[in-house]
Amino acid sequence: MVNLEKGDAMKWFTSDLHFAHPFVAALRGYALPGYARDESIKQQAEHDGRQLKDCVDWRKHDADIIRTINTYVGKEDELYILGDISSGSTWSVDQAIMRIQNLQVPCKRRHLILGNHEMHSSSRTLEKLASVFGEVGRVGITEIRDGWGNNPHTVFLSHFQWREDFTQSNPLGAVSTNWNAPELAECALPRMNNTLLLHGHTHAHDPLEFGRHHNEINVGLDAWHFEPVNEAELVDNWLHTASSVTE
Repeated sequence: MVNLEKGDAMKWFTSDLHFAHPFVAALRGYALPGYARDESIKQQAEHDGRQLKDCVDWRKHDADIIRTINTYVGKEDELYILGDISSGSTWSVDQAIMRIQNLQVPCKRRHLILGNHEMHSSSRTLEKLASVFGEVGRVGITEIRDGWGNNPHTVFLSHFQWREDFTQSNPLGAVSTNWNAPELAECALPRMNNTLLLHGHTHAHDPLEFGRHHNEINVGLDAWHFEPVNEAELVDNWLHTASSVTE
């Protein structure tokens, strides 16, 4: 990553935290000993007569995410979370809100883009989310700059990849089973040739999962070794490869 001078305010991006979502935690390696780290853990839990959450150390998963974000994102920074902070259930949302409150970046500097696990939430749930974020919306737009605070670029923010990517025949590293669900495509932005999109959703391990020069970068946890990524890293080291227009 780009080295930052201590005290420099920076925009940071991440997605798909999935607090209190035991199945995702299991896929990320937090299953208890003897339990699978794939889809079969559901059958194992049922066979053993246990709830899935009792077969996974999801609390450690959640604590590790908060600790890592706090390692990088300071009180003067801006944090953009591009959706899916929980599984969407009331219990999971409440757990996620408790975790979000442990971030050192203040509420007014936290921004949430709704993911598929939040966008159909009740008004009460949306009110809860708004209480711990300074801004909540379905899509967003912001400006990112290089490590010197120069070279500004406008970027769109969405939980989802470009709408056209939902028709891909190959997942290109996508892990999420609903990465190209047709019912979610209508929530995605149509591809634009001259603007970069930052997204999450697919849980892919490659930030450029849909190819080079495709005007999009996956900022999800799984694509960045379980860490948030800052704007300088994106501009200095990824923008040229991701963009379709050479500047």
